[in-house]
Amino acid sequence: MTSTRTFRLGMGSALLAAVLLLGLTYGPVPLSLRQVLSSLDHPFGTSIPAVIIWDIRFPRLIAAALVGGALGTAGAVMQALFKNPLADPYIVGASAGAGFGAMLLSLWLPAAGLMGVGAFTGALVAVFAAYLLARGQGRVHMLTLILAGYALSLVLGALTTFVMLAHQKTLAQVLSWELGGIHGIGWHDILWPAVMIGVALVAIWPFAPELNAFYLGEEQAHYLGVDVAKAQTILLILASLLTAASVYLAGLIGFVGLVIPHIIRRLQGSNHHLLLPLSFFAGAIFLVGADILAEQVPFIGTVPVGLVSDLIGGPYFVYILFKTRVVSG
Repeated sequence: MTSTRTFRLGMGSALLAAVLLLGLTYGPVPLSLRQVLSSLDHPFGTSIPAVIIWDIRFPRLIAAALVGGALGTAGAVMQALFKNPLADPYIVGASAGAGFGAMLLSLWLPAAGLMGVGAFTGALVAVFAAYLLARGQGRVHMLTLILAGYALSLVLGALTTFVMLAHQKTLAQVLSWELGGIHGIGWHDILWPAVMIGVALVAIWPFAPELNAFYLGEEQAHYLGVDVAKAQTILLILASLLTAASVYLAGLIGFVGLVIPHIIRRLQGSNHHLLLPLSFFAGAIFLVGADILAEQVPFIGTVPVGLVSDLIGGPYFVYILFKTRVVSG
């Protein structure tokens, strides 16, 4: 078991490194593998290939890997907590809260460039509001949490629309952000989200036994000795932190947190000792690949990576729904 786990994690690391190298070569200015490897050895080089790689492509690709990996991991956690293979990181209102927060700061401080901060704060506040609404008699009921998140999403979405309609300039800016994109991102944009994502991942992985128990159901988890309320609270906070950091970096990226852990679960089962790290690697590989495609779309040029993610993940989601319907029918 240990050797199999090591092999699969090694394969995940190797595939991620390979797709990152591919991304460094691909773009409006194509670079050879030799140019890429040479430039990687000179991070402070002033040649055109070195500037393209270190100042433009590398930070963008690292951001894509972080966001994809974070959303994949958060999705795996949410699907176990809700015992639902169609749950995703935005299920408890994070996306609506992020949109509302981004809109408010863009409106109040338009010149400060704080849209990402507003999105991060809004996502966390919305999730905790849903959590507090769903908390009853010392524990959180998952169905109530979903309903609370859905209700908050409707209210915050309506408020966002009303305010944006009254401020047309903000409307264009926030709609562009909501498409999801990392084009033009720099190293200074990555630092704190990367730290938050790293801390959350390190904190989540030891909870693999509890997630295995949760996937069997709350009652079974309780009988297996899990402190259900405490574990739910911690895992929800950590998954929300991953989601908020991803929103801060890239806006709203759809389907990664839903589709990636669903595929990994089908391929290797529901053992979260392996599912969590594989969901991270698969999510990172998926979004880096989507970003490569988004860099040069025929007849269009560069598009937000969120559009490519939606075009790939959407049909798979429809397939999941269709297959579920066929099986249940």
